[in-house]
Amino acid sequence: MIQHTQTFLTASIALVAATVLTGCGGADTTINEREPIVEIEDDEVAGEDTSSGRLLVINQEAVTADIFDLTDNDLLATVALDALPSAVYATGDYRFAALIERDADKVGFIDGGLWQEPHDDHFDTFSAIPSLLNSNLTGSRPTHFVRHDGKVAVFLDGDAGTGANAGIQVFDDEMIEAGDAPDMVEFTMPMHGVAEPRGDHLISTIRRDDSLSTSANVILPDQVGVYHFHNDEYELEQTVEVICPDLHGAAQNEDHVMFGCSDGVLLLTDNQDGTYDAEKIVNSDDVLDGLRIGSVWGHHDSEQFIAMSSARGSDDLQFFAIDPEEGEMELIDWQPVDGASPVVRGFSFEAEQFLILDSQGMLTLIEPHDENGHTHWEFGERLDITDADVATMPDGNNFSMTFAQNGHFVHIADPIEQHVITVNLALLEIVSDIELDYVPSAPTWLGIAGD
Repeated sequence: MIQHTQTFLTASIALVAATVLTGCGGADTTINEREPIVEIEDDEVAGEDTSSGRLLVINQEAVTADIFDLTDNDLLATVALDALPSAVYATGDYRFAALIERDADKVGFIDGGLWQEPHDDHFDTFSAIPSLLNSNLTGSRPTHFVRHDGKVAVFLDGDAGTGANAGIQVFDDEMIEAGDAPDMVEFTMPMHGVAEPRGDHLISTIRRDDSLSTSANVILPDQVGVYHFHNDEYELEQTVEVICPDLHGAAQNEDHVMFGCSDGVLLLTDNQDGTYDAEKIVNSDDVLDGLRIGSVWGHHDSEQFIAMSSARGSDDLQFFAIDPEEGEMELIDWQPVDGASPVVRGFSFEAEQFLILDSQGMLTLIEPHDENGHTHWEFGERLDITDADVATMPDGNNFSMTFAQNGHFVHIADPIEQHVITVNLALLEIVSDIELDYVPSAPTWLGIAGD
């Protein structure tokens, strides 16, 4: 069974310090003294006059996390970790970094120390020393981490070998700070699933009995359900009848939720009354034989979704733009360089571009344009982000990237040259550089998101 979630504990925060604090598991936090930001009203725009945000970078050798102030790239704190996380994500309002330890069945948190609170007719901005929280979430195999509109849904895959079932934990930054336990959904079998938080609703995968499953791998679900949160719990209110074989990958925008299937994508349209209409957009003729859509990206500022088709063990890979209103998918010619495979993909701030960072150190911008009233996505520009020989990449590492949420910037960790660069997407130029003495990984932007 899924372990019951431990209650969050609020970590004590010092506004000004120059000392060593004890964290979870006896970990240490080395503090670099800085002047605090206190109560800056919201007529100073978040991300401009308040702060550029903060950047968390993992030092794998030392098993620590460094947190930098992006205003001047100064190091604020070094936090000792219990173990290396398998993945790091920003939480719903970007205040905390969630440290996923999938094999250890837990999720830890680092407070990035920059947040806003409502006060009368404005927001006050606060700054604090980054610190490791003294608690974590527990559950079997936390895997898919989905953030939307301030909420996070962590999907727990469960483990057939140990008899642990799948589940979902839903929370926001206020619940972390207040020490509240997350809201839960528990299943009766393991599955490699995903859930999309959407206001009071949670759209989640459902795994049917193996005898009814259309999936080649029965651990993958093939159906979706809509849960509604009321009376302090999630209840299943709608089971979508349209089947999605080998379901993997999900995303949403203002009006739709999309899931990847082996035969196309499952599209849910929000009727704004608590119900959803469902339809299948089948694979176009451009999808290569043997490939399937297993990753989908959406953004509230984009009416189109971007999807990736691939297959385990195949070097073939494609990107498609999918228009929910037209019910069509269009192949994107992203013009990859020889030997390149995508390592990070996603929409930029305000969805002005879709970015692909590849294994050759190339950052490719895919951009939308209107043609006869239709939006098409096509190759725009490309930037080589490293002067190093990519053949010298340290074993087990690759380039990694995080997206600023208050401006048109990305931050890219280069394990070969041991630094993190900042790219201005409007100029497509490298505008700053954080030099390190270790191999960096898992850069994560934290701070106050812009509108």
